[in-house]
Amino acid sequence: MELIELPEGFSVELFASEPDIGKPIAMEWDERGRLWIIETVDYPNTVSGQPAEGDDRILICEDTDGDGKADKFKVFAAGLDIPTSFAFVQGGIIVAQAPHFLLLRDLDGDDVADTREIVMTGWGIFDTHAGPSNLQYGLDNKLWGTVGYSGFDGHIGGEPVTFRQGAFRFGRDVRGGVKDFEYLATTSNNTWGLGFSEEFDVFLSCTNNEHSVFLGIPRQYYVNTGLDGPGIEKIDSHYQIHPLVGELHQLDVQGGFTAATGHSFYTARSFPREYWNRTAFICEPTGRLVHKHVVAPSGSGFVELGDGKNILASSDSWFSPVGAKVGPDGALWVLDWYNFMIQHTPQEQKEEVIPGRDLFRGRIYRVVYKQSKPTATPEVSVDRPASLLEALQSDNMFWRITAQRLIVQSNLVGMAEQLFGLIEENTVDEVHTNGPALHAIWTLSGLGLLDGSDQRCLDVILTALKHQAPGVRKAAVQVLPVHIPFVADRLLVSGILEDPDNRVRLAGYLALTAAESTPGVGRAIFSATNDVRNTEDKWISQALKILAQVHNQVFQDEYIAHFDPLAWGASDSMLIHQLAATPTTHSDDFEKEDSLLIDQVVSISARLGELLYDKQSFTVKAGSNVKIEFSNPNYTQHNLVIIKPGALEPVRKAAAKLARGSRGVELQYVPNTEDILFASSLVNPNERCELIFTAPSVAGRYPFLCTFPGHSETMHGIMNVTD
Repeated sequence: MELIELPEGFSVELFASEPDIGKPIAMEWDERGRLWIIETVDYPNTVSGQPAEGDDRILICEDTDGDGKADKFKVFAAGLDIPTSFAFVQGGIIVAQAPHFLLLRDLDGDDVADTREIVMTGWGIFDTHAGPSNLQYGLDNKLWGTVGYSGFDGHIGGEPVTFRQGAFRFGRDVRGGVKDFEYLATTSNNTWGLGFSEEFDVFLSCTNNEHSVFLGIPRQYYVNTGLDGPGIEKIDSHYQIHPLVGELHQLDVQGGFTAATGHSFYTARSFPREYWNRTAFICEPTGRLVHKHVVAPSGSGFVELGDGKNILASSDSWFSPVGAKVGPDGALWVLDWYNFMIQHTPQEQKEEVIPGRDLFRGRIYRVVYKQSKPTATPEVSVDRPASLLEALQSDNMFWRITAQRLIVQSNLVGMAEQLFGLIEENTVDEVHTNGPALHAIWTLSGLGLLDGSDQRCLDVILTALKHQAPGVRKAAVQVLPVHIPFVADRLLVSGILEDPDNRVRLAGYLALTAAESTPGVGRAIFSATNDVRNTEDKWISQALKILAQVHNQVFQDEYIAHFDPLAWGASDSMLIHQLAATPTTHSDDFEKEDSLLIDQVVSISARLGELLYDKQSFTVKAGSNVKIEFSNPNYTQHNLVIIKPGALEPVRKAAAKLARGSRGVELQYVPNTEDILFASSLVNPNERCELIFTAPSVAGRYPFLCTFPGHSETMHGIMNVTD
């Protein structure tokens, strides 16, 4: 621990280490405040595909004497094979163990799993560090998670489902199988981080230079209307990490975030105020550090405020933080997988044992702020509703979400009046939030009391649209049954669509996609396009496009009846004109006609598991029309950039400089230089693109390369142009 550095005022304490534990990869706490961890010695070897054939286990670690160190260890489940995540559910825990999700249940209360049921299968296993992770109970009472490029290919509810890397959620009751599954967003690469703010803003972290991504609009809104849109946005503001070790072992994105994991916000009150609900902790095990990622609202989205550097870093080249979460005590808990080797590539998995990998050591640390007291620990029980109400009022989000989960899972509808009281407490804390009211709203939703049959409940939620806390107003919008006409009418006149907080207005416009098409909805869309706060906001402008597609006729009626070009201006680029245009077909439904008659087609692919193209050279005729079909079966993004003869080193340097700036992703990592002749788009794993161009008229050797950070040293070749 003497090699660990922390900000002034903080200290680090050891909770557990080998030989009591080893190779921790995931953690969560139960309602008793006991730490549960996944230990994996099998990672990163191949998996058997069988639910009980492995050397990994789930361990309960308990501090029974209150000295801050674990002194009691109980194996809940053994014989697991590279489990990567788990969450507490009705009757047990759900475990991500590709190719399956397992439901493990303790039937007799002895803290040992008695049954093991496959509730979902189809998760990819071709690369074990690209599977599902980050299972956690969301404020919306659904189970959330992420997956890397190994993706999913299987059946859910009897229907075939296929997707690659990204985020997902599904129904909280998994007994008998996973239900109500929703694929939320496609990310660019391996996705090993998922975090919720106290107001249920959703963030992801990805490998390969995307350590923070904001989920603005879930994918289904676009799918339902045939519109294009990723629904997510890279928000990190810097490339560089700040390690203490002298030499980094990184395959790509050298000196940056190549293996970002976790995105947990500080959601308690034991740290200084500047951490509250705005600082996330993102691990970079190859850098031997935990990054302090500070965000701020920007319109209805977020930005990273500069570079917060580290909350924790070590000069020990074996220190490998793979998880950092706020615990029941308000401290930051850190899992140290303790290993010199972190990354791997698929060809490594051909060996049963990877030389140089440690299989036994691991540590769990607590980062505490010296001048504060730990969170008060309530003793919660579903048999004592008063204890759950107390936990809902904790200043630590862990206890609030735990109480919410227990109330919903136990169907304690008799607590409704007490929940109403929390919502009606119209106050805010020092950072303008009200956690108890927000969780009470989502708890009522989880109890099924917002189907329109309980008028008292509806009235409480409608009143909450005027709450002082923006997060409470947003939650109220999100749970309202807007498909009921009178509820939609109340929302339209509530003032939510003129709310000063852009996130609240975004929630309002998305909610109206579920409303019936009425003249009032048409007027709301029309009016929104005359507000610069909406038209210049990335996510609200997209939400309005979605909303105008859903309610196209009533919006068109309003546009035809009331649009005044003298009052609005006549620019065709105005959002209102885009919304009023004839609905377009989704881009995947038609083929673009090539404007060139193609003389030659060249197929090039990235090599799986290597930073190489499958062709180091190809030949084209000068002045001919060429189409390159570029496919990427690899685990990271790639592009193909053709440059002038002799320009390889200058372009490499320009690309490296661009990657370290704020516009690298925006420009597809293609620097703005006259040395570049032709460039493909940045291609995600398991996707492809076409690059069409007219070959140079002068014969010669024209280099091509991948300009993604760290790839060009090995990933390059020559296009020979002949007369």
